[in-house]
Amino acid sequence: MGHFSFAGEHSTDYSVYLLRSPISIFPGTRDKVIVMPGRHGIFRMLPDFGPRIIRLECWLKASSYADIYQKLDAVRSWLNPIRGPQKLVFDHIPDRYYSAIWAGSDMEAQVTANQGLFTLQMVCDDPFAYDRTPDELLLLESPYTHYQRGTAPADPLFLLQGLSAGGNQSLAIKVNDEQVIYRGPLEEEEQLEIDCLQKTVYIVRDNDRERALHHLERPVFPQLVPGINIVQVIAEGGAAWSRLDIMCRNRWL
Repeated sequence: MGHFSFAGEHSTDYSVYLLRSPISIFPGTRDKVIVMPGRHGIFRMLPDFGPRIIRLECWLKASSYADIYQKLDAVRSWLNPIRGPQKLVFDHIPDRYYSAIWAGSDMEAQVTANQGLFTLQMVCDDPFAYDRTPDELLLLESPYTHYQRGTAPADPLFLLQGLSAGGNQSLAIKVNDEQVIYRGPLEEEEQLEIDCLQKTVYIVRDNDRERALHHLERPVFPQLVPGINIVQVIAEGGAAWSRLDIMCRNRWL
């Protein structure tokens, strides 16, 4: 079995070796059901995913009791949850990471024959795994066919350049059947930033950022689905566009 890295440091640097870890197929779900009096069964709506819990059974290699206590001090510093969530990467899937933090009850090490055994309960508040080198696209023409890697819909970051006076002029980004329509002004030296993960819209000019969410016709934030996506930029009323950069933020269940 491969081992793992956390916060950019490999487990073997701390003499920690992964003995066993159940493969997390799905995180838990937050089920939404409605019970109707007088009717059999329930109405079940589509669930949401809850946090993902990854349990790592580890071995701490040491040469003596003094050595094991010294190494445990280093492990405490490495895994300290006060640092906040960090990237968790497994050797056998090195192309993606989870944003994880140790959480739960007291973590104890069972020390036998100068060796330590302990279980890490890593909690991923965001249950998805993300590509360490996500795809980045540059569109100079529309429509564009994009194949999205991953197994879960992703929330892209759009960076659009063009010209629009606002009012009757508009710029829209359409992904498959969803489109976000911007009806505000945009000048040549500016960039329209639409973050579908954070649900924010900004006009960026040099180091200045101006909120522009109120210029959307509706607060729609398209996703890139696994597989084939058709991406279009639509300029209407005399508006024009020159380029669209897309950070795809590929992710996996």
